[in-house]
Amino acid sequence: MSCVSHGAVWAILDVVTSEQEQDIVEQHLRKSGFRWTSQRALIVRLALETHDHFTAEELLDRCRRVDPKVSRATVYRTLSVLEDAGFVEGLETLDGGRRFEHVLGHERHDHMVCLGCEKIIEFRDDELQRRQELAAKRVGFRIERHSLRMYGTCNECQREDPVR
Repeated sequence: MSCVSHGAVWAILDVVTSEQEQDIVEQHLRKSGFRWTSQRALIVRLALETHDHFTAEELLDRCRRVDPKVSRATVYRTLSVLEDAGFVEGLETLDGGRRFEHVLGHERHDHMVCLGCEKIIEFRDDELQRRQELAAKRVGFRIERHSLRMYGTCNECQREDPVR
């Protein structure tokens, strides 16, 4: 396994295990001056084990099922550090909140967000990615990371409200 850092963005060049992911995050946090406490290790482990889009409060609930003493502040601070380092990505929700997803070691993908039910649909389109890279190349721009979110109405919400 090799890991390349471009500023705060991490690119995993081979598939890694969840233990290796946690080791990568631990090394980064320690190098950045953060203490590696049992609470922080639990937060990181559960965030990396989660393959859905979660809120900070949902992560806090999961952590407190294991250790009731996990502090809300530590969860929020740790998520912020993980996001800044590119290990998780935050998505703005329609109600002004945020949902996070674990992106370390995952293929690049984009999101469709339903304006009705707020469901988040992940997708990957090689042609769209190729065109983004071509557009960047045309103006001499090197993409470090990107974020594409399309907002609309999912199939289920369209069936419930065809006028939408």
